[in-house]
Amino acid sequence: MRPRVAAVVLALAGAVLAASVASADPVPAPSSAPVDPLTRARSLFGAHSFQASIDLLDVYLRDHPRDARALVIRGDAKAELNDDDGALRDYNAAIGIDPDYEYAYVTRCETRLDAGDAAGAQQDCDRAVSLDARDPQAYKDRADVEFTNGAYDTALTDYDRAVTLGQPGPWVLAARCDVERLLGKHDAATSDCAKALELDPKNRRGLWASGRLALGDGRYRDGIQALNAYIAQDPAGSTAGYYFRALAYNRIQSYKLALEDIDTYVQRAPDDPDGYRERAIARYGSGDKDGALADLDVALRGYRKSGDTDWADRVTAMRKAVQAGTPLAP
Repeated sequence: MRPRVAAVVLALAGAVLAASVASADPVPAPSSAPVDPLTRARSLFGAHSFQASIDLLDVYLRDHPRDARALVIRGDAKAELNDDDGALRDYNAAIGIDPDYEYAYVTRCETRLDAGDAAGAQQDCDRAVSLDARDPQAYKDRADVEFTNGAYDTALTDYDRAVTLGQPGPWVLAARCDVERLLGKHDAATSDCAKALELDPKNRRGLWASGRLALGDGRYRDGIQALNAYIAQDPAGSTAGYYFRALAYNRIQSYKLALEDIDTYVQRAPDDPDGYRERAIARYGSGDKDGALADLDVALRGYRKSGDTDWADRVTAMRKAVQAGTPLAP
C-alpha cells in the first residue's frame, strides 16, 4: 500500500472500512443510517476505486465548493491516477481555504516530489512539520524529499522520527534501509530491510532496498532474486532495476542475461555512460570484442563530458584490456 493510500485509509472509521472491503459493492450502505459523501468518498478511495471517489466528490463540491477536506480527498484520488496537475489544483484550493490544513501540505509535498518539484515539496513538508510536529507522515515525506536531494543524514533523522512517532511500516523501514546503506550503516540497513520484507514480502521499496544492499555486499544472486520481484511488479517503471540486475548478472558471468537487461536500460537511458560501460562488459564476456570497444568509446565520451575523470580513467584501462584480450576488472 502506498503511503498516501494508507494515510487516507487511516482517516476512515473502522466499521465503514470493514464494510467496504467485505462487500462486493465498493460503496458501503449501512441500513441504519445514510453515509455522508465524504465517508463514502474515503471508503471508495480505500478500496482503490479512485475514479468513483472523484465522481462522487465532483457532485458534492458543486454544492460545497469551500470544503477543504473534500478537495484534498479528490486531490489524493487524482494523484493516485497520476493526474498531478489536477491534484495540485485541488490541494492549492484547499490550502487557500484553510492555510493551516496540515495534511494538505503533507500530501501536496508528496505530489510535488512525484512531479519533480523537490524545492516546493521541501517547503510543503517543512510547513506540515511546523503545523504538527507529531505527524509521522510529515517526517516520512520530508525524508523522501531529502533522500531525493542527496541529504542522507537529514533524511535518516526524519525517517527515525517517523518510526518513533508510530509509522514503522514496511515502506518507511525500507526507505530507512536504503539511506542507511548509503551512509555505510550496514548492520542497521540489514535489520531494516529484513523487517520491511517480513512485514510485507511484496513491498516494492523493500525489494529495491534489499536488492541494492545485496549487490553492495557482493551477494549477487540474492540481489537478482530481489530485483526479479521488484521488476515483475512494474516492468515499465523499473528502468534502474534493469541496470542493477544487469550489473549483477555481469558479476556472476551470466552475460546473455546481462545483455537482455542492459539493452533495455540503454534504450531507456541513452545518455547514461554507466549503461554503455556495463554493456561493454556483457558484450566482451559474450565474445563481441568490437561491440565492447564501441560501447566503451561511448561511455568514455560521456564520462569526459560530465567531468568524471575517475570513471574516464577506469574506462580507458578497460578499453586497453579489451584490445589486449585480457579479462576485464569492472
